[in-house]
Amino acid sequence: MHVVGGGLGGLAAAAFIARAGHSVVVYEQRGRVGGRATTEERDGFRFNRGPHAWYVGGEGAGVIAELGIRLTGTAPAQKGSMMARGGELHLAPSGVGSLLRTSLLGARDKADLARVLQRVQKLDSATLAGMSVDDWIHGTTGRPGVAEVVQAIVRLSTYVNDPGRLSAEVAALQLQRALSSGVLYLDHGWDQLAGKLRTAVEDAGGVIGTSTVVTELPDAAAVVVAVGGPTATGAIVGEQFTTGPASTASCLDLTLRRPARHRFVIGVDEPMYLSDHGHPEGMTPSGGSSVSVASYLAPGAEPDRSAMQAFADRARIAADCIVAERYLHRMTTVTAIATAHHGGLAGRPRAEVASRPGTFVVGDWVGPNGHLADAVLASARQAAQLAISHLSRTPVVR
Repeated sequence: MHVVGGGLGGLAAAAFIARAGHSVVVYEQRGRVGGRATTEERDGFRFNRGPHAWYVGGEGAGVIAELGIRLTGTAPAQKGSMMARGGELHLAPSGVGSLLRTSLLGARDKADLARVLQRVQKLDSATLAGMSVDDWIHGTTGRPGVAEVVQAIVRLSTYVNDPGRLSAEVAALQLQRALSSGVLYLDHGWDQLAGKLRTAVEDAGGVIGTSTVVTELPDAAAVVVAVGGPTATGAIVGEQFTTGPASTASCLDLTLRRPARHRFVIGVDEPMYLSDHGHPEGMTPSGGSSVSVASYLAPGAEPDRSAMQAFADRARIAADCIVAERYLHRMTTVTAIATAHHGGLAGRPRAEVASRPGTFVVGDWVGPNGHLADAVLASARQAAQLAISHLSRTPVVR
């Protein structure tokens, strides 16, 4: 049994298959496992590949629990700001108390936003599968200020700035999870999760080979392909997958001489976000501090580093406070979004490749469950289950 790709999905699938008693070999082309869930260290500071948050109530939590993995981390700051036009900072309405106190919205807008958020929590998100985020928001509220705030929260929770195509099912699902169980910033970065998945594979007898390039399907009784997006997967599988477009962002990481004045700032009319992702254990040296600025790119938009630096400045990150920077010009946040046109999550390709018996695919674009890492891990479990079933029906050649 072969697994192509040593990111979160490939490792999770391999762990399940190895635990079922099958021989598993994982091929990873890079020199380390983890894929987009790797963490880079610079001068004692650790940075993920862009801001990452673990959804405590998502599908991924159930998947890693089955593998006996427990993650540690800290919740983001509860008190934050929203940046309106002109760079004015206002208390972010993260709960009833802050909603009442914020100067971001007037009384009628506050009442309407409270109504919208209460309604979201009671929704069956699947009923919104065929509706775009734009259509859903503008059908839910007729107040422009409220619509802007909801759009900003959707960008933050989905990592997608494509409201005309993104399925409202995804937006509602992510909002529900953020408002209920919340998120964690992982201690030591997302290397923690990648490392624990690697250990789960190896403890079950699986073999992991790094710096190994695979360009076509290996000759094996069953193969799981977990190499990222649909294009890269299709090149190996020999199949074209019908999916939505990718979503991208830029990231500017800043190491600071002193803690940021604002732990997080969400842009309302600018698709940007600043957050202190450095406060979990192991992310900064003693006495150090860091923040990450993300710019969620709209379709066709070009990265603008100067605009990100200006956003940090308006968020009260003084130039003389910045020690060093790391800039990621364009990175993929979702390899293929679930679109309203394709019917939301249920419209994504299945884990089983019908035209290639014994071949299964994994990614954030695969299967009907979850978004971001949740989709990766949910599809990994599904692919592993299908591979195990396939192997049980495949005669052993001696």
